[in-house]
Amino acid sequence: MEPSSSTAISTPTPTPTPTPTETETESQTDAAAAAAAAAMGGARLIVVSNRLPVTLEQKGSDWSFKLSSGGLVSALSGLKREMSFTWVGWPGKDFGAEDRAKIDRLLGENSCSAVYLDDETAEQYYNGFANSILWPLFHYHPGEMMFEEAAWGAYQRANAAFAAALAAVVEEGDLVWIQDYHLMLLPRMLRELLDGSGRGGVKIGWFLHTPFPSSELYRILPVRRQILEGVLAADLLGFHTYDYARHFLSSCTRILGLATTGDAVDAAGRVVRVGTFPIGIDPGKFSEALRTDAVRRRLGELERRFAGERVVVGVDRLDYIKGVPQKLLAFEQFLSQQQQQQQQQQGAGGGGGEGAAAPAAPAAPAERVVLVQVAVPSRGDVEEYRQLIGSVNELVGRINGRFGTVEYTPIHFLHRSVAFAELVALYAVADVCLITSTRDGMNLVSYEYVATQAQRHGVLVLSEFAGAAQSLDGALIVNAWNIEEVAGALAHALAMPAAQREASFRTLHRYVARHTAAAWGAGFIAELTRVCRAADAAALLPPLPAPAAQAAFRAAARRLLVLDYDGTLSATRTIPEFARPSPLALRALQRLADAPGALVYVVSGRTRADMERWFRGVGVGLAAEHGLFYRHPPAAAAALGLAAGWLGLPAPADPLWRDAVLPLLQHYAARTPGSFVELKEAGVTWHFRNADPEFGEWQASELRANLERVLAHRPLAIVCANKAVEVRPARVDKPAAVRAIVAELPAVDFVLAAGDGRADEPVFAYLAQEFAHVPLFTATVGRKPTAARYYVQDVDAVLSLLAKLTE
Repeated sequence: MEPSSSTAISTPTPTPTPTPTETETESQTDAAAAAAAAAMGGARLIVVSNRLPVTLEQKGSDWSFKLSSGGLVSALSGLKREMSFTWVGWPGKDFGAEDRAKIDRLLGENSCSAVYLDDETAEQYYNGFANSILWPLFHYHPGEMMFEEAAWGAYQRANAAFAAALAAVVEEGDLVWIQDYHLMLLPRMLRELLDGSGRGGVKIGWFLHTPFPSSELYRILPVRRQILEGVLAADLLGFHTYDYARHFLSSCTRILGLATTGDAVDAAGRVVRVGTFPIGIDPGKFSEALRTDAVRRRLGELERRFAGERVVVGVDRLDYIKGVPQKLLAFEQFLSQQQQQQQQQQGAGGGGGEGAAAPAAPAAPAERVVLVQVAVPSRGDVEEYRQLIGSVNELVGRINGRFGTVEYTPIHFLHRSVAFAELVALYAVADVCLITSTRDGMNLVSYEYVATQAQRHGVLVLSEFAGAAQSLDGALIVNAWNIEEVAGALAHALAMPAAQREASFRTLHRYVARHTAAAWGAGFIAELTRVCRAADAAALLPPLPAPAAQAAFRAAARRLLVLDYDGTLSATRTIPEFARPSPLALRALQRLADAPGALVYVVSGRTRADMERWFRGVGVGLAAEHGLFYRHPPAAAAALGLAAGWLGLPAPADPLWRDAVLPLLQHYAARTPGSFVELKEAGVTWHFRNADPEFGEWQASELRANLERVLAHRPLAIVCANKAVEVRPARVDKPAAVRAIVAELPAVDFVLAAGDGRADEPVFAYLAQEFAHVPLFTATVGRKPTAARYYVQDVDAVLSLLAKLTE
């Protein structure tokens, strides 16, 4: 069999693949940063993280600091050259008042600002809640969670301290970028402080550097609502992959009951955008290091040490999410299979009995493969981590004892951090990088390995549970829990032909070189700026001016008020029978109806029976079933000579259409738990508000398609309302009812209309055209794109406005 071109380190290495130079990479980074800066229009960027990117040192009575290394520092280095930049975070410990003054002055001179926490709060907030509750939950290890009210209280206090510190430095128009799970309450806390001080124009982004778990797992968190509501005060939420974003959106729907799309959450009328921004590294840092004398010298030493052996490298923090035990078990399985194959080859070459042919030459020994595993210590004071260390040490000893010899040690286990030059040399000497994370936000070791492989074209074996697996096309993707699969992928990687290795490397390196850490930072800032500009355009919609409306109402002789019911006068209820108006709403409507010259109409999709029962004795006009039936206010009808009792819009000629529709809707009600069918006089509605949100939407889409087929060529309308699908006569809707009502009324000199849904938009448009020359106040509930002239915040604000009109 022809040997592989990479049988041993001593064989000639492939021709290096041309890669972008550091200058090219830096110019790409600068260009992205410059574009982000231009989009910001001179606004300041404030980055907020749990820790400041500095290490403070005391010399006598003076303080100094050095810049820490880290992903965020690298990611934002290009941005810092292009825009004003302040970093806010915890300095690492508490300090006395005298030291704080010196540290604040020192940090301020270097565009940093400290958030001080007392030691107990810092410990409980960081280790007690963030790392003992959110970290295991977000990485699918709920069994490691230890929820304590004291830790939750510390998490709230710490986030409040960050909010107060930020409020002291943030200015109108700034961009605030909050990092990670440590600060999930901060967006809301900060927003409340800024709005209360007239700085509502500050833009807030938040990015999660870990996975976000599925909603079924996230829902076990006792403070699940508070955490979601905390981050939803931001303008843009960022995740590494769409899977994480999708899980977050699903949690918002299932836990908070909020409407979501593929990239947004409707948070009480405020649209919060959700995006995916996979982070990268600075590849030039690694390719530059490969040319240094220190790395070249160390690489030569490693090549001589592992001559005749194939090297598999693993670099992980020793954490239960990194899958180090799974990696060791897979390597043991690989060595076992290799040993079995060698024994079979030797057995096949053995001699026979008398007269047998001469024995074949003994099979060549299998090539030796070593695993160099760097395991950076992590939280050794925690019992779970101590158990993990013991388990890993036991596995390493067992495997080396089983397969090792005096000349050969299968696993080189380094339970410590290594210097950067050593790390780069290890990457460069390795034929394969093996990553078996059981759940990982991104895992940038995969990127670092690719950045060092222009010479060797090593193969990347990557767990599908690492976020990087969704970006790095060209890697061998494996299920880290399937030991056989990982062992097979390792064997495949070591036997891969040189041409295939080079092709895979080119694909991997192209992605790593383009999607750098700085490009990630610039991309998020540019998107935050774009999102906020769109939000600013929507924010041009002003709140309804209550004093002006009150003055116009009082000055008018005849006033028309058209009010939606569900979501406007009453909060939307899951069961129709529970949607009766509150005493506050009834009092406000009665006072309006009693005002001279007031014509008040409540328009709803509810039945006539419901409307009559709920508003009995209140002198308002009613429109039921979206206007199919309507009646004028009793007093106004008598005074103006209008028809008394219920009137109706034209109904379909064929009253038997429901016989074709009802069985279909009942079928979907039976197969969709939590849904039900509501029969009305002229229509029929399938409600799924209590059903599983995602399943309900899917069933609604399927139901609509079936209804369109069944009801083709019939004069009927299929309306997808808020968590409902309704079939009703065509040309029966709110605008038609309002037009019919207005046609029967004498001239009016004041109009006010309010509604919260899509069905109200045509009403707003019609009224704007019909009453262009009288005081007109149209308002949607919640700030959003609308045909209305104004907005009111919520149901309570609507009722407050109505009460003020008659004060």
